[in-house]
Amino acid sequence: MNKEDFVIQSEVRRMVVRANIDFGTVRGVVYFRGIFQPVNLPSGQEDAIKTYTSKTLFSFEKKVRSISGVSGIVFQFVNWKKEMGRWIPIASMRREEQRIDPKKKEPGEGDGVEKEKKDEDQTDTSL
Repeated sequence: MNKEDFVIQSEVRRMVVRANIDFGTVRGVVYFRGIFQPVNLPSGQEDAIKTYTSKTLFSFEKKVRSISGVSGIVFQFVNWKKEMGRWIPIASMRREEQRIDPKKKEPGEGDGVEKEKKDEDQTDTSL
């Protein structure tokens, strides 16, 4: 790890000290992994919480980008994804996909696994 990455990493550590977020820095690129969940969520409806979390992510990203030496950021959160400049909760992305294509099957569903089991059950075992 070069000196610049060490300085970036210590600045980022100050920002995520309370969160359960794993991060690392390689050649000025900061990588984040884990579950993003703000500490002080507002009480209220789900939409208000999503808006608050989205704004928090934008603010967080802006602060990290402002650190001297940061050339890029890669987010790999389990529950949020940045797509086309917007932060979207991953659970709602799955609901959107199902609404668009309700016949879309989950992996392993209807991909011939059941057929193989049926063929195995019909084999002659009296030899």
